[in-house]
Amino acid sequence: MQLSCPKCHYPLNHPFSLTIIESECSGCFTHREKDTIDWNFRYEKLEEIIQSYKNHKGKYDCVVPVVGDAEDYFTLLNVLKLGLSPLVVCVNDYFKNDIGWYNLHQLITHFDVDSFTFNPDMRVYKDLVRTSLRKYDHILLPFLQLHTSFPVHVALERKIPLIIWGQNQSVEQVGKFSHLDSTEMSRWSRKQHDLFNFEVDDLIGNGAQVDLRHLNYYQYPDIDKLSRSGVRGIYLSNYIRWDPLAQNQAMTKFGFTPEINTSTFDLYERAGSSVYYHLHDLLKEKRVGYRKVNDHVSREIRHGRLTTEEGKSLLRHYGNNRVYIKPFFDWLGVTKSGYEWFKIHRLGKLEHLICESANELKERDTQRSEIVPTTLEKMLQPGKKAKESFIIFGKGLNI
Repeated sequence: MQLSCPKCHYPLNHPFSLTIIESECSGCFTHREKDTIDWNFRYEKLEEIIQSYKNHKGKYDCVVPVVGDAEDYFTLLNVLKLGLSPLVVCVNDYFKNDIGWYNLHQLITHFDVDSFTFNPDMRVYKDLVRTSLRKYDHILLPFLQLHTSFPVHVALERKIPLIIWGQNQSVEQVGKFSHLDSTEMSRWSRKQHDLFNFEVDDLIGNGAQVDLRHLNYYQYPDIDKLSRSGVRGIYLSNYIRWDPLAQNQAMTKFGFTPEINTSTFDLYERAGSSVYYHLHDLLKEKRVGYRKVNDHVSREIRHGRLTTEEGKSLLRHYGNNRVYIKPFFDWLGVTKSGYEWFKIHRLGKLEHLICESANELKERDTQRSEIVPTTLEKMLQPGKKAKESFIIFGKGLNI
């Protein structure tokens, strides 16, 4: 029985659902649309859509949700090229290190846009993170719930009619829809593809003991209110030929700073997160049986910068790299004995992948240039040197 795509190695147990079509998966099949679609025509369709939102009666034409990623730079760059006046909205996940904060601030200052950063109540947020970890082996669910709903609340409350997101990951990863379907933001898509079918309601009751009044922004706005207000959310990847690695590398000329990590060859995606390639990546391995490097390998095979065999080599090289997770548990207030219990009883067979000190992280991936093919390595040479260390975790925790 085929357990992964024979072409791009994406596992069939992908949380968005993946199917095999002859000798490739649905993600590879849909990706080939990129070479046949008339992207100039698609961009004209995008211009037609946003024309009615320009010069909106309010100060802002659209909301652009961001985390400070390189993708956000590319998204905002295109929003401004379209002549829109955006309000940039960010939710603090409390996991940014100094690189992450720098990239967010550089995004706002370089493009000279108005911004709004929401800092969720720390007690409520930690309680939800703790429950999400205990029940679902996931530490980012509370943030994802906020990231995918708070900007919609802002648009509704401020009467801003349009929300512009970057990529539609259900299309880009598994080909669940065609680019030509022009799928848009919805409550259903958010739950299925951003929250893995878990709403914030699943984290309360016998889980987090949180007052419902504190969860408004974690929940998607009322559909009837959204419909009456005319708020609409679109994805740029349906109208622009999406190539994350090429796009992200290009964003370094605007001051975006990459970050070297030992869990994948990609220096750009989620640079500046203290947990993404550490505990989050390890828990992903536990939940679905693969790590973030699988996403990157599949993506690069589809874009033609890796062969299927080269992809196998990279998966072997990065698949068992160790991570440092203790700072997260210190931030969460877990005792030393609780931390040891979690490693033994909740991580089990993955315990050997845990570093016991930050010093082990100092041995960076010196073999990358030897293992990554030349074609791809050229895409990993940013205009400025990628940072190899970080200082701040959460609220003032030094590591």
